[in-house]
Amino acid sequence: MAWYVILLIVSSGFFVLTTIISLLFGDMDLDTDADVGSGFMVSDVISFKGLVHFTIGFSLALTLMGEFSLLSAAIGVVTGIVFALILYYLYNLLYNKLQQNMKYTTVINDMDAEVYFWNDQSKSGEVFITLEGRPVTVTLKCDEEIHFEKGQKIKVSGTRHAVYPSGYII
Repeated sequence: MAWYVILLIVSSGFFVLTTIISLLFGDMDLDTDADVGSGFMVSDVISFKGLVHFTIGFSLALTLMGEFSLLSAAIGVVTGIVFALILYYLYNLLYNKLQQNMKYTTVINDMDAEVYFWNDQSKSGEVFITLEGRPVTVTLKCDEEIHFEKGQKIKVSGTRHAVYPSGYII
């Protein structure tokens, strides 16, 4: 068996293993970020994942050509770079699609909240509410002279960025 076939098997195994680990345990990114501008991160392409993708493309090209020569090596390098770039852009596309769920504005109407802290001078503070099944803190603002105590239960309305008392306290 040629060395590039073994390289293809090993790199494909790493790809499958890292994919399974990412799906089961989340993204365990150990790479550093080197920002080149406009959202393109060199470290995302030149990373362990990028190296695995390059190796898959390189060894796959050599395996399909069936031999190692200067031409097949050059084609393998180009194929490896294309694999690394395509998978980088696919990961970014998937990440951006998943993040769109977090960018929308949730409208909150008469939701139960618990005051976390309140500043009488600035008439603002923070409250705990449950959004999307998890507790989060949201900025509480009020135009009136109201005093809230920490732990006090109130009803609020607004968005996930800022809420206002709904007019009565529970």
